[in-house]
Amino acid sequence: MEILAYIGSVIIFISFLVKNVNWLRILNNVGCVIFLIYAIHHGRTPLILLNSGVILVNIWHLIRKY
Repeated sequence: MEILAYIGSVIIFISFLVKNVNWLRILNNVGCVIFLIYAIHHGRTPLILLNSGVILVNIWHLIRKY
């Protein structure tokens, strides 16, 4: 399960390298979902809350844009 944290972190990092904001939000959500799975598995409440919040904000912005 530890590998999920690394994969999620790398995807989140990569999301900040793209120029298109929509792709940033999509990649960031993918990384956050992966990290959320890790956080749930390990019962890390702060990480669960943080990643859930980021996912909701990204979805809200993507929906609002279209």
